Amino acid sequence: SSGINAEWPLRPGRKAKMDDKVPDELYKFSDDDLKHLLKERHDRLKTMDEQRRRQFHKYEMEKELKHRMALRAMNEYDRKVQEALDIEQKEKKLEKQKLLKHPGNKAQLEDVWESDGFDRESFNPKTFFKMHDLNGDNEWDVFELEAIFEKEVEELFEGLDDVDDEEKMEEVSRMREHVTDHMDTNLDGFVQLSEFLEYAKGKDFDSEDPWDAVFSEGFDDAEFEEFEKKLQEDELEDIKAQAVVEQVAGEGEEEEEEEEEE
Repeated sequence: SSGINAEWPLRPGRKAKMDDKVPDELYKFSDDDLKHLLKERHDRLKTMDEQRRRQFHKYEMEKELKHRMALRAMNEYDRKVQEALDIEQKEKKLEKQKLLKHPGNKAQLEDVWESDGFDRESFNPKTFFKMHDLNGDNEWDVFELEAIFEKEVEELFEGLDDVDDEEKMEEVSRMREHVTDHMDTNLDGFVQLSEFLEYAKGKDFDSEDPWDAVFSEGFDDAEFEEFEKKLQEDELEDIKAQAVVEQVAGEGEEEEEEEEEE
C-alpha cells in the first residue's frame, strides 16, 4: 500500500489527507509559517531591487562614458555647441524636478486622483486605495504601485532630449520602492489597505518634501576613471563604437531638420 487513503467518497467526518499516518499537526499552516513566507517574499523583492539599482548605475555610467567619448571625438566648435546644449538640458531637468511631488504623499496622490477625474477636495484615501487595487485583494503589489506613478514620470521626462525608457522605468521603480519602505510595516513587500490608511493618518503623509529625480544623480571624475579601468578592453571598444554611431546619427538628424526648415 502506498499509504494514500483510497476510500472515495470520504466518509462523513473524515479529513482529506495525503496520508492517514501523518499527524494532523503537520498539515496545519501556523502563524510562523505565514511569517516565514512573507519574509521570503520581502527578502526576494529587496534582492531584486538591489540588483536593479546596480544594473541601472552601470547603465548610466556607460551612457555617460559614451557621451564623454563622443565629445572627445568632436572638433572644438562642435564640442562647445554640445556642451552648451548639455547645460541647457541640465537646467531644464532642474526646473522639471521642482514640479515633482513626493511619491506616496497626499499632494502627489491628489494629482493622481484628479487625473482619474475627481475633484481634488474630495480625495478619500480608502476610495483611492480601492480604485488602484486592480485585482481587489486589499493590497497593492509591485505592478499596482508602479502604475500609480507612471503618469507623473511621463510628465517629468516630457520634453527632455537625452532621456530614455531605462531611466523612466528606474524612476517608477525608485518611487515604488520608496513608498513600500515607508508604508509596508509588516515587511511582506506589499502595501495592505490597513497599512496605507495608517500611513495616511501620519504627519509624513501631509509633508511636501522635495524628491530628487533619477537624473539628478551625477558622477565624479574619479568614479569614471575607476569605471573605465574595470571595463574589459572589448567592452571599452564597443562603447567607443556606439558613441561614434550615435554621434553620426545625431548629425544626420540635424542635417534633415535643417533641410526641412529650408
